[in-house]
Amino acid sequence: MIGFWFRGLFRDKSRFIFPFTVVAVGVALVISLVGFMEGVFMGMIDMTASFDSGHLRLVNRLYYEEEHLRPMDRALTNQREIRDWLTKHSAPNMDWSPRIRWAAILDVPDEQGETRSQTPVVGMAMDLKSPRSNEIRRLRLKSSLIAGTFPKGSNEMLMGIQLAEVLDVAVGESVTLIGQSFDGGLVTDNYQIAGLVRFGVAAMDKKMVLIDLADAQNTFYMENMVTDWLGYFPPSAGFDYYEEVKKSMNTKLADWVRASPQDWAGDDFPIVLSIRDQQNFGAIMDKFWIVKKFVVGIFIFLMILVLWNAGILNGIHRYGEMGLRLAFGESHWKLIFNLAIEGLITGIFGAAAGAVFGMGFTLFLQEVGINMGDNFAQSGVMINDVVRARLTAGAVVQGIVPGVFASVAGTLVASLAIFKRSEANLFRELEAG
Repeated sequence: MIGFWFRGLFRDKSRFIFPFTVVAVGVALVISLVGFMEGVFMGMIDMTASFDSGHLRLVNRLYYEEEHLRPMDRALTNQREIRDWLTKHSAPNMDWSPRIRWAAILDVPDEQGETRSQTPVVGMAMDLKSPRSNEIRRLRLKSSLIAGTFPKGSNEMLMGIQLAEVLDVAVGESVTLIGQSFDGGLVTDNYQIAGLVRFGVAAMDKKMVLIDLADAQNTFYMENMVTDWLGYFPPSAGFDYYEEVKKSMNTKLADWVRASPQDWAGDDFPIVLSIRDQQNFGAIMDKFWIVKKFVVGIFIFLMILVLWNAGILNGIHRYGEMGLRLAFGESHWKLIFNLAIEGLITGIFGAAAGAVFGMGFTLFLQEVGINMGDNFAQSGVMINDVVRARLTAGAVVQGIVPGVFASVAGTLVASLAIFKRSEANLFRELEAG
């Protein structure tokens, strides 16, 4: 009997083919769209965390309040003691990285030593030479390096490729940094361009310079000082976990400040920030989740609407069959239950097919990506020029569950019309057929 039921279901196009197609297309679209949205959003978060904010960030509150001015005099000293404290009081799976944010004028001399070109730049100093450093891997610099090598000697830098083109400089040339020291004085120092990097972010390719942490401390007279400590969790950690660790660390920081290191200034007060606290990311994240739920909800509604209409047409086509089944003594509720089972079977098969196509397309976008560098060139958004989708279990679930639900709901809503027609009228449909 069950085999007969399945054969009847698969052979009747009005009962299977159309609902199956609607569910499959809907599920594939939901998985692909959610995967693309999460890929773009998480790519922006990963890029911002790697280059700028970290998942958690320890910074002097006074520096953070005037960050746009790059106030070097608000940097935190006692680098080794701070690292020991962070290792002891943060999560065991965190990796902390010291950095110095700086801004300067980059001067390019000609053959006579006169200024040939000049431009303001923003820079980041980090550990680029230590074999134990994770910075090169974290920033994907090996794949981004298009000319030259990484800094090996003293006073060597990595420069964004578009910045090098604007200044008309090449690997091996010498440039001069003109900036402000820790105590507010003017500093100048010569650097050699060791390599050119394509960061993949238009805003960074045009203005970014990377130097080693020890070189920056020497240039800006910041021995044993850094402006930031960036902490990184493994990919498995969620945003809620970031907030838990941040709250715990800020509580412990308040106790530490009371017995602060001797070299700290009297008004130094370090704080721990999560990525949600910086650059308005918290509001962006909240809006993203709302938009994602809204998009998924629209697709569910549309699938239910289409399947409802398909169910009504299918019901009209099968009125004679329903009248005959009712005449044989089958109850209305049992008939509706059987129709719901048919909708469930159709939804499962359609969702499975849609999941295969949606996952395949999402994987394609994840590996190949879409180059949107021209769209982001003037925006300043810290996002890779090649945006990629990201296939996650959540995206698959958000596609499959609504697909199955829409099939069953559409069938149930359409089948309620049976109660509005008498058995005699339903049976007359069979005679007319």
